[in-house]
Amino acid sequence: MPLTRRSLVLPASPPSVKLARSWVSRVLSEIGREDLVDSAQLGVTELVTNALIHSRPPLSVRVRGTVDHPRIEVVDSSPVPPQRSPLAEEFDEVDDLNITTFGRGLALVAMSANRWGSDLGLDGRSKSVWFEPGRTSEAGHPTSGDIFDFDPDLEPSVHDDTERVTVELHGLPAQLFGAWRRYFFELRRELRLLSISAPEDYPLALEITSVLEQADAERRAATGIGDLDRAIREGVQVIDLRYEVPLTAPATMARVRSLLSEVFEAFSEEHLLAVRPPDQLVLLQDWYLTEFERQGRGEPPQPWAGPTSLSEV
Repeated sequence: MPLTRRSLVLPASPPSVKLARSWVSRVLSEIGREDLVDSAQLGVTELVTNALIHSRPPLSVRVRGTVDHPRIEVVDSSPVPPQRSPLAEEFDEVDDLNITTFGRGLALVAMSANRWGSDLGLDGRSKSVWFEPGRTSEAGHPTSGDIFDFDPDLEPSVHDDTERVTVELHGLPAQLFGAWRRYFFELRRELRLLSISAPEDYPLALEITSVLEQADAERRAATGIGDLDRAIREGVQVIDLRYEVPLTAPATMARVRSLLSEVFEAFSEEHLLAVRPPDQLVLLQDWYLTEFERQGRGEPPQPWAGPTSLSEV
């Protein structure tokens, strides 16, 4: 199941550049952003060309963000970050595509974008290079790029002698949880980029990003987390888990659950250009977060009663 309806897998050959330009133009027109087509074509030409030269397949292009702030992304199978090079004077032609932007690095993207950056994929073996196209009339001043780290190596906000609470998760469907985690990674990334690109327009994205940073600190201070990661890697279907988490974690998880509900209500599929997770994964999310909240109040664990595999979703 795709993470977004607005994505296109590209062949690892020069025609991909023309195909990506045409597809991105069509998607932007469909969402009423014809004003961004020229700069989007310029940027996606450069990024796909770079990916064809420097990366490995599979390769894809996608449109994310919101209708107000659409973002073009090129995803490849290399974890090596892109290198910005000076703007060159000479132009090159590639076959019959008349690509005059070939080989001029990310400088062209920076000139035509409001923002751009690069992220590592969830698997650590792929990356996404993205840009938010600007109107042609606003182009001309290069913007600096950003690389975001969704699990920064920060010092925990708690210490070894911090009081903790036990949270037991009975019957957790590990592979189903892995599927939810992939959706969550993408959703969190969307919200964090929105909080940076237009915090005044998306205060909810700014708030949940801050709360999730607190959750990250509490996760690093918890014990037992690695058991779930191993279960997902090894293909285990169902697992019982026992965490020792800081006393603040249940309240943080309750806040995350509440804010996620607001996100799904505030950002409809027509506005946020990424797909909401299937209902069963949302139910798993709510059960997982609620167990922290319940057991933080001293209530006994309630086992997961939903499906245990992706085939049942």
